Amino acid sequence: MKWQAKDIEHYLVEKNLLDTVVIPLIPVQWEETMLRTVREGEFTQVVSTEIERQLAGRVILHPDFTYLKDEDLETRFRRLETWKQQIINHGIKFVYFVTSDMDWKKIEKYMEKLIWMPVIRSEYRVDQQRQDYIEESVDFVRKIIKNNWNLSLS
Repeated sequence: MKWQAKDIEHYLVEKNLLDTVVIPLIPVQWEETMLRTVREGEFTQVVSTEIERQLAGRVILHPDFTYLKDEDLETRFRRLETWKQQIINHGIKFVYFVTSDMDWKKIEKYMEKLIWMPVIRSEYRVDQQRQDYIEESVDFVRKIIKNNWNLSLS
């Protein structure tokens, strides 16, 4: 389910079936590394959107958590924790953070369910290789989510 009225109407009726939220973590930067930052965000959005499509009916794709790259990491983390807490307080069991921004790895021990994926520069790959890499990344994320679902049943 996406963050749009028709999907949220369905969520409100079927709340008990939806227990997972995916939040893409999207950096913004207007400096010399702007292109790399855009690639990180774009890749994260593509993978997150595909996860939502493949796991429709149980996953809500949350609007992006955007932040400036030069924003203090601790400040970002506190803002993100506020988002997470509000989601959990409304009955969601699993909240995943998907990103390609290496900064988040510095604090991953404090972030339950952080999924970090490296980005391969698109100009170094032909279209089919890029698509294969996206599919591998989606499969990686999907397996993590499904594994956690299975563990919660134990």
